[in-house]
Amino acid sequence: MRQTLDNFVLTSNKARNHFIFSVQEAPATGRPTTVEIRYSAAKYQDFFSTDKWVLLRDVVEAKSHGTMYVATDEYLFERGIIEIKIASMNHNYQERLVVGVLRWISEEFF
Repeated sequence: MRQTLDNFVLTSNKARNHFIFSVQEAPATGRPTTVEIRYSAAKYQDFFSTDKWVLLRDVVEAKSHGTMYVATDEYLFERGIIEIKIASMNHNYQERLVVGVLRWISEEFF
């Protein structure tokens, strides 16, 4: 059974104190437009680098088949903020890919 985006966010946010997701949807459509991620910058301060930032940006786009794009810059990344725009009206948009990308970010990237 596939996990919905809403269920993934709820489950993930309950399981972690230092890392949260927030999803914005377009009114009346239920389609996600943006995912925002917040995390403790102090906890990950030794992790931040330009190479990590580029990896995040490139993998998000690749794993989503070109339907998700990191919109924030490296400055915000180093301060505990990531904003990802979702092209949910594209022909190749799939909710399972969004969930997969967010799972990768929370479980493998960080």
